[in-house]
Amino acid sequence: MKENTDIKPYEQMVKNWKASYLSQVNGAGGNEYLVKDFWEEIEESILPYVESAGFAGWAFQQVKDLERLIKKIESNGLSVEVLLRSQDKV
Repeated sequence: MKENTDIKPYEQMVKNWKASYLSQVNGAGGNEYLVKDFWEEIEESILPYVESAGFAGWAFQQVKDLERLIKKIESNGLSVEVLLRSQDKV
């Protein structure tokens, strides 16, 4: 996403929320509500105040990434910590 200092705080909020939702993942499954709640939080708390289609697209990609990470945790029985460490090496 193009550098925009007005959007930076919102980007950080989304990243912080994503980490928080990821920390709530239960490896046994049933985590679909986290993805839904994450998107609703972005829609209600940020999108009305940010007039940028680029930001909305980026935020949606963060939601899709959360969904992907949750599926990876559920299917591999990985802990969030192991998954995040492996991503840091990439």
